[in-house]
Amino acid sequence: MSLHLSDVLAQFLPEYKQHHALNWQQQAACKHIMQCRTAVLGQQLWQCDNCQQQQVVYCSCRDRHCPRCQGQRTRDWIEAQAANLVQVKYFHLVFTLPHELNVISQYAPEKLYKSLFNAVWQTLSKFARQHRKTTGELGMTAVLHTWGQTLTQHIHLHCLIPGGMLNQAERWQVIDKGYLFPVKALSTVFRAKMLQQLRDEQLSIPDKEALLAKPWTVFSKACLCKPETVLRYLGRYTRKGVLHESRLQRIGAEGVSFNYRDYQDGNKRKVMTLNGGEFIRRYLSHVLPKGFMRIRHYGLLANRCRKRKLAIIRQQEKKPKPEEKVAEQEKPCWHCPHCHVGLLHLASMLVVRPPGKPDG
Repeated sequence: MSLHLSDVLAQFLPEYKQHHALNWQQQAACKHIMQCRTAVLGQQLWQCDNCQQQQVVYCSCRDRHCPRCQGQRTRDWIEAQAANLVQVKYFHLVFTLPHELNVISQYAPEKLYKSLFNAVWQTLSKFARQHRKTTGELGMTAVLHTWGQTLTQHIHLHCLIPGGMLNQAERWQVIDKGYLFPVKALSTVFRAKMLQQLRDEQLSIPDKEALLAKPWTVFSKACLCKPETVLRYLGRYTRKGVLHESRLQRIGAEGVSFNYRDYQDGNKRKVMTLNGGEFIRRYLSHVLPKGFMRIRHYGLLANRCRKRKLAIIRQQEKKPKPEEKVAEQEKPCWHCPHCHVGLLHLASMLVVRPPGKPDG
């Protein structure tokens, strides 16, 4: 039997709300998750093209915090991003905030996350301008994650960067070395940029002396240059939700059990059990402010100039080899659960109107 986050909320949310106040974004997320794939949101009727058997499917909520609504959105987003790939190796960088700053996310999450995006891009832009051999403008797709494997606050930014720069003369310069910039130097500059961003936002910096004394974490890895590899990276880090429901092991009176990967113990798979209230508290701490964009594009990949600058780059880069062409994403198909031969196709849809809205 499959376990769902909605099962956790149905069992533990009423008691949780008696002791904790939810902001309106958290309330909306809980409501959507609990209504997802139920008759409340309407239903679809699918029919097999072989045996003509019909299958009723309830509509999804499409909330970005719902773990059941990310599959199709991920496929659509990756298909759109395939057009923006450049034929160079890509670098994957991760900028992590010290946990001392987590407290800011409780009262000013939008300012904290905005500061993180700004600080990371300012750091990389500074290194790009001062690079010894090649100077110019980078491109970056950045994705905000606020969670760790055990659902605790672990605020970090995944950055996927094509290995090249476009200089002022609009000449495309490929980065041949196996790393983008030295990570220790990146960490030092990132720390200074982030603290300055927090000051600009007039946010109180907790335990500043400790933050200045400790090293800040920047992870860097070179990806392969094949487009398929880059797309896998995009899919893995962009639309990844807080908790994939396949990780849920048990929901009972004692709480919620889920598996996680312990990176400090050789990436071993382990199981953690939290009481229902603590599980909900951790999950809801990652609900983003309304309208906040957790995926952003910068530099030559920015929305305002991406089309023009990619056209310039493609005129200068070598034609891709046949094996490097991006394979078209296969459209998902749903096999009939009755005959196991035919495919199900959408026959009709029933949309439920909001309460109080007239039918005409």
